[in-house]
Amino acid sequence: MPWQQLHFTVPSNEVEIISELLFAAEALSVTCSDHQDDAIFEPQAGTPLWKETEVMGLFEVTCDMDTVLQKIAVGLSAPSLPPYRIDILEDAVWERAWLEHFKPVCIENRLWVCPSHSADPQDGKPVLYLDPGLAFGTGTHATTALCLEMLTTLDLKNLTVMDYGCGSGILALACLKLGAIKAYAIDIHEQALLATRNNALKNHISAEQLTVLPPEECPAVNYDLWIANILLKPLIELEPLFAQHIPAGKTLLLSGILDRQIDELLAHYQRDFSLEKTIVRDEWALLKLKRDSAR
Repeated sequence: MPWQQLHFTVPSNEVEIISELLFAAEALSVTCSDHQDDAIFEPQAGTPLWKETEVMGLFEVTCDMDTVLQKIAVGLSAPSLPPYRIDILEDAVWERAWLEHFKPVCIENRLWVCPSHSADPQDGKPVLYLDPGLAFGTGTHATTALCLEMLTTLDLKNLTVMDYGCGSGILALACLKLGAIKAYAIDIHEQALLATRNNALKNHISAEQLTVLPPEECPAVNYDLWIANILLKPLIELEPLFAQHIPAGKTLLLSGILDRQIDELLAHYQRDFSLEKTIVRDEWALLKLKRDSAR
């Protein structure tokens, strides 16, 4: 199936906002390149960029690009959009580009994240195989990396976890690799649910271990750990749902926000949650919170 790729050419100081707006407009992935096509996949804030950078968002072929452009224009609050073009991208081109750039990485010396074509590290650590896919999340973006690193510091043995806004399913699968007994993965996008199921199969994770669902089917079970790596607006809107499903004393990890958005987010969570830890890297933030007892 072909995909649509929206290209913007912007100066380096506008890359962050364009990338964030592309994800907010439901881009499946974002890449940056210079005119020599030296790509940086899922760019993180602070990544060295070029004077003129091409920022590309990948969308499903059925996506209404006029609506996407309108959303970006509103987000920029500018009289006109930066120079752009829309291309049709075939699956083979996308997959080949990913295979060339996605390399094995070891998270905090505890967990390998590897493309399935790579050799097994053979060092006894758990290995999470995650092929280039069309749902966000391979562990290279700062927010995903922060979540993965936090997970390696927690004792996940026999825990029940939720990955809300799962994308590729990387965080749910990582929890299972690190000892969780049961994981749930939820996303509003059917492509993300399909990618998560496919990645579970590649990692020999059974349906009993990982349940993949749309949001309206979120089960009311006792979660030990709830993870949401999405964006500021949905995190604010979802606070009542999270509070409803997370038992007192259990842990919530929030990411997908910039450090300047922390106070705004916490203002919506302080009624039901207590902040335990904040980690900031290259302007991106992860918050570890604990569910308070009902007041």
